[in-house]
Amino acid sequence: MLILRTKKFLEAIRLMKYLIFAILLITTAACTPNQRIVESVQTPAPVNTAPTVSSFDADLQGMKNADFKFILVFRRKDNAVLDAEDKALVNTHTSDANRRKLSDGGKVVIIGSNFPFLPGTIANLTD
Repeated sequence: MLILRTKKFLEAIRLMKYLIFAILLITTAACTPNQRIVESVQTPAPVNTAPTVSSFDADLQGMKNADFKFILVFRRKDNAVLDAEDKALVNTHTSDANRRKLSDGGKVVIIGSNFPFLPGTIANLTD
């Protein structure tokens, strides 16, 4: 009797192994992607990663559309790109401004404010 139970037990274990293998095989096959869907995906067009340089006219119009009461435009006399020292000077003297925008590839700074600038601000920036 003990031998029969052992044979039945071994047969049950073998049957369980086949059953587990079949379940794993079915679930693995079910998890593969649908080839028709994979092939139908269109690759996106390459995006231009170069930053767009804003134009002066568009930036000035943006300041006008924001309805600022005071709009100041500053450019270097030699028409060069504003360096860190120039930007620091602008930030120091226009700390009460609502918006500052670099335009024309960094050659122009446009300042918009709803408050009048302190006396001497424009003189300090134009020197």
